[in-house]
Amino acid sequence: MNRREWLKSMSALAVGAIAGPSLLAVFEAHAASQKPATGPRFFSPPQNDVIASVADIVIPRTDTPGAIDIGAPLFIDQMFKDVYTKAEQQRYLSALKAFDQAGGKPFAQLDETQRKALVNKLHGEALATKHGSTPPPAADFVLMTKKLTMLAFFMSQPGCTQILQYDPVPGALRSDIPLSQAGNGRAWAIETQLRI
Repeated sequence: MNRREWLKSMSALAVGAIAGPSLLAVFEAHAASQKPATGPRFFSPPQNDVIASVADIVIPRTDTPGAIDIGAPLFIDQMFKDVYTKAEQQRYLSALKAFDQAGGKPFAQLDETQRKALVNKLHGEALATKHGSTPPPAADFVLMTKKLTMLAFFMSQPGCTQILQYDPVPGALRSDIPLSQAGNGRAWAIETQLRI
């Protein structure tokens, strides 16, 4: 083994040692979200209710299960308990507090139409924020919750098997086939990057 190969091996080992615990915590958060008897361990019940409401707006139940059905709020709770740093936790809690008051009164007191309108408005604000800048806190909460909800959903069995293309045992390569035989444009269930 020459020096370059040794350095590559050591770099891979170092990255694995750093990334391994975080990846394991993500999988543990997903496993915890599948236990319906568990309640939130990081957020208070009112905070968890707000997060659950936003997650339900992001991915509602249709002909497939929604974010609540797959345990997204518990996944988000577990991620903040075990994965995120104190600074990231504080950022999310501050954003949650700002979001809860963004509608003029507590989010729980808004009706369903007002809730959806507020989430859509703040989501638009978050997307309009210049790249590299942090959106206003209430909009930041919506964007962070959306990302975590989608991560939870697409790690779940319904997300992987009913929404994304999923082939547990891929077969032979078939090239030059019609789009209808290649998943009709649906994305494949693959690994995702986790960022807030």
